[in-house]
Amino acid sequence: MAKGIDIKKLCDLTKLEIPEQNIPEISSKVEEVLLMFDKLDEFNTEGSKIPGIEDLKFEISFEDLRADKPRPNLELSKEPQFEFRLKNLKDGYILGPRI
Repeated sequence: MAKGIDIKKLCDLTKLEIPEQNIPEISSKVEEVLLMFDKLDEFNTEGSKIPGIEDLKFEISFEDLRADKPRPNLELSKEPQFEFRLKNLKDGYILGPRI
């Protein structure tokens, strides 16, 4: 499946620019990665039990992972606020590029 990869077409699709002298090296690396994915298809997973969260061992409980601390709201702070001026506004919405 991985043979015959057209790197130039792949670059066009992904909008990447790769120097011409690097194309053979990148082509072989992409081919190697795709072959690794092909190897994954060879694994037989029939009859395998998918472990659930209760089967996992945690060294730290979920409650102890991070202690959230409240921070002051930017709107309530007494420091001067930055003012952003957006050019592309219409009816209170920001206009994005047309696709």
